Amino acid sequence: MTAEIKVVISLKDSRGSIGIQSPNCDPVFTTLEGDLEAALERVTDLVQQAREKWAENARYPKADVPQPPPPPQPSRAQSPRGQTSQAQRPQPSMF
Repeated sequence: MTAEIKVVISLKDSRGSIGIQSPNCDPVFTTLEGDLEAALERVTDLVQQAREKWAENARYPKADVPQPPPPPQPSRAQSPRGQTSQAQRPQPSMF
């Protein structure tokens, strides 16, 4: 059974790129020099290479990124009389 394959060819002037994608697999990209005819000549080989790559490992490994530290908690400075400091009072409305 053949899995669904999507091939995208992008060309500009004499340069281009080919992207190959299949469901539940990471896409495979390549660049080329030439026109549409040159791109089409490479598609069959690139699809085969992509299938071989996906057979070994369909997805790139997930990155093990550490979680960012929680933001610091704002301090609640109190004046000696138990009132909120000037910096913590709401700013008066100008309008």
